[in-house]
Amino acid sequence: MSVDQLRYVLHPDVEQVPMGSPGEVLVARRGSRVPPQLLSGDAMALLASFREPATLVDAVLAYSRSAGVDPMATLDEAFGVLVALTRSDVLVVADAASSDALQARHQVDDAVGPARLTEPVRVLTDSEVWRAALPGGRRAVVKVVADEGHGDGLVARELAALERVSGLVAPRLVWAERTPAGGTLVLEEVDGDPADLTALAADDAGRDRLAARVVEAYTHLHALGVLHGDVHPGNVLVGADGHVALIDFGLAVVDDDLAPRTAGGEYLDPQAADALLRDERSQPLDAAAEQYSVAVLVFTLLAGAPPLDLECERTQALRRIATGRPRPFVALGATPRPAVERVLRRALAVDPSRRYHSMRTFRDALTRALDVPAVPLPPEPDLTALLVGLDTDGATWAHADVDRAAHVAWLLERVATLTGDALAHDLALLWSTRCGHAAPPTPQPGTPVARAHRALATHARTGGPAALRRARAVAGRMGVPSPDEPVDVLAGGWAGALLRLECAHPAAAAQPGARGA
Repeated sequence: MSVDQLRYVLHPDVEQVPMGSPGEVLVARRGSRVPPQLLSGDAMALLASFREPATLVDAVLAYSRSAGVDPMATLDEAFGVLVALTRSDVLVVADAASSDALQARHQVDDAVGPARLTEPVRVLTDSEVWRAALPGGRRAVVKVVADEGHGDGLVARELAALERVSGLVAPRLVWAERTPAGGTLVLEEVDGDPADLTALAADDAGRDRLAARVVEAYTHLHALGVLHGDVHPGNVLVGADGHVALIDFGLAVVDDDLAPRTAGGEYLDPQAADALLRDERSQPLDAAAEQYSVAVLVFTLLAGAPPLDLECERTQALRRIATGRPRPFVALGATPRPAVERVLRRALAVDPSRRYHSMRTFRDALTRALDVPAVPLPPEPDLTALLVGLDTDGATWAHADVDRAAHVAWLLERVATLTGDALAHDLALLWSTRCGHAAPPTPQPGTPVARAHRALATHARTGGPAALRRARAVAGRMGVPSPDEPVDVLAGGWAGALLRLECAHPAAAAQPGARGA
């Protein structure tokens, strides 16, 4: 029977969250691994037609009659959306088992092996995770897998990995029971927070220690012949004492066995991303691929953002993973760490043969690099006194022509952008109106300001400290503005003052007259 002949019904576990835009609703099925979907108000009204079983065509006709719209046009517009909702199990075949409401397989106080369940953590259609208590009061986690298609392999891989690493860099396995659809694992609970949350609460030295311990944990794992297969911060738990434990080994590889690869995400390695772009099967996970994923995690912990900008549609994101170079720390607003960034660039090389020979050599290189002091950014100059002189009751306002006003407006806009200064923002609006929103000329090639901004652009692109030093040297030679000096952002003391401020924020630096600054 084809999809247009089946009778569908809105699943009882579907949840709706109104969004900020009028009429838009985020729709998700409780217990599903499918990401939420954003629907318009019209699509939600059509979805309401499936509160009772209906074919896709019948539901569109009923909605069209009630809304007074053309049914054929509505069918053309909505059919693809409805089919997508059937594939994500928001709409399910009526009277099928998949249309039943989600029910937990266990209840509080159930005995599972040696554990007694105390609290559900997550209940999905194919698995459950519970907190539990062991005899003597020890805390445990109970993981139940019931996936007819993949569960047996997931549990088999997790058991194989845990037998190798249990209690070392992973929770200790207490008890296990296999079933055809997966099985049940009882593990000692790891008391810790995900690595990304730990990094947010840490200072610079704490993030360095965290990065080193994460790499040490994966080095130990690889030395035991195990690849994790699912690197992301939620699977790396950090205890109050700093101990790192890895969890969730359902995709693990033990002694070069084969396991399915993850289907995407920022921790995907370039070779797997390239295979997805070509619609080909990914090569089996190996140590070089996992080294890349660990390097992404470490980069993110240290810099506060991932090495690649993947805020884009999926195909473009895969292309960036397959071909992209990591961004320098300075481009992310982080303090430059040239030695650390060199190590991470190698571990993040697109060509796996250019990465480190092993996790151990990666660890050793990172440990040495973390001991190298960071390159401090220059202090932000205090321009408060200068801004007061540019107020509308001053001599500069009284005597400036349109061209000079454009220089003042640019200076004030840059100060406001880089520092958030409220006075600079307000004055920039006034001066911009005064000059008719004109911009100053761009600096001529070879002039000090042009050379300095070329160096700042190089520093923002590569993170190289030498380029920042060159820009700071140019700014220093340009001096400071004298009380009666006309505002000029291309030469002289005013240009030097602004350039010193740009050097304190090199990732956001903008050359005078640049479009979109």
